[in-house]
Amino acid sequence: MIKILYTFVFLLCSTVISLAQETNNAAERDTLFEKATMGLVRFYFDDHYFLVDKDCEFKAIERLSAFLVRENAFDGPFKDFNRSGTLILTGNYNKGVKDGLFTAYHPNGATKWMCAFKDDKPTGDWKYFYPDGKPMLNVNYDSTMVKLTDYWDRRGKQEVIAGKGIYEFMMPFDFYNEFGYPYFIRKGRVKNGMPTGYWTTVVTDGKKNRELFAEEVFNEHGIMTEGYNLLAAKEIKVPFSILPANHFETAEQIIYKPCSFDAYSGYDAYLVNKFNSMALATVKFNRELKSSEHPFSFLIDLDDEGIPTGINFNKKTEHKSLNNWITALLKEIPYYFPTLNGQGQPIEGQVTVSGILRINEEGNSYFPNVQVER
Repeated sequence: MIKILYTFVFLLCSTVISLAQETNNAAERDTLFEKATMGLVRFYFDDHYFLVDKDCEFKAIERLSAFLVRENAFDGPFKDFNRSGTLILTGNYNKGVKDGLFTAYHPNGATKWMCAFKDDKPTGDWKYFYPDGKPMLNVNYDSTMVKLTDYWDRRGKQEVIAGKGIYEFMMPFDFYNEFGYPYFIRKGRVKNGMPTGYWTTVVTDGKKNRELFAEEVFNEHGIMTEGYNLLAAKEIKVPFSILPANHFETAEQIIYKPCSFDAYSGYDAYLVNKFNSMALATVKFNRELKSSEHPFSFLIDLDDEGIPTGINFNKKTEHKSLNNWITALLKEIPYYFPTLNGQGQPIEGQVTVSGILRINEEGNSYFPNVQVER
């Protein structure tokens, strides 16, 4: 699972900085950042700005920046490069606070977006562009609100003008979702720069296959008053984003991910959320189990499509009732990424699902950590 690097300040003092992690009972050393020239540090991120080992197959970004050890923060101008060494982002920090112009670039070198920051917050217009340089989206930030002011579709037709029009925009799901679609489309009316009235979210494979995912209703102030997830058959508490995701701010949190596809894809995080959602519906545990922690591990048999076919204990907790309960939760997980052979073809296999169950002093349960090991 994701581990926050509380030890970052101490580790930065060495020339080659690495983090010890336990994988298959063997300690491995991950190089997440290194000293560079001119007092700078070179950081290694995946494409969502989680720190990864410099030799990890999911490493996608290298950042060159000064770093303040005591403040645990980036400082001064920085540059981010992709796998090909192409510049993809520039900006400036003042002791960890975003300050000045930030500019992102498409792989072809064209400007992707630009925005000025003041006191760590965007100010003025955040402008987005297509890879061919044509305008895509303008979003205005002031001290009180965010407004979508202009939008052009891929053909160059302006659909939202001065905060009024019809907005339809396709975005990728950043991490694993159990609905099987890689993209979603947000569509609705914009008035005074705010979503207004009836909005839909459609999931799609990016081609012809589409399915209505969610419906929302917004008032004249852009506040969602109704929302329903049709695929999950439940109400929506927080509206889906209507703006492109920008992950660069994740780098500021100094968060590490192991070099595994389950961690990179967000499947481990999905398991944590799934387990905790199910735990919320569980009655409180008795006095005997309050303020306790219970590591566990299961072996999950999979067919060649990733469908579970068997669940067996690898490491039990000390309480039969907890073992039965965790087993019941695991039976609610419908799919895992299948095992692949040497040619990359899915085959029958087995994965280990391990984690920690904590029960607080009120008797409520939660899972801070659940992960897949292969």
